[in-house]
Amino acid sequence: MRKILLLFFVVAIAGGISCTYLENPETLIRDPHFAEYKQSRDDLEREYLQKKITYAEYLEQRRQLDEIYTKEVQERNSKIVPQD
Repeated sequence: MRKILLLFFVVAIAGGISCTYLENPETLIRDPHFAEYKQSRDDLEREYLQKKITYAEYLEQRRQLDEIYTKEVQERNSKIVPQD
């Protein structure tokens, strides 16, 4: 009987935790590199839409952001999965 109650308790707790993460999935996994990249990209796009920069400037700065983000991801991946 104790085993059944213990199993029920564990399932109830696990269910409650998983529901919390399903309601707020950003709390489960957050990539700081992507979050920073997305914020910078959104800021850059906002500047273009507000006509603070030209389309050519927007494209150049966007290309630079993409290159920086790609480099950061490659560095991170090389640390996680080292190449032989």
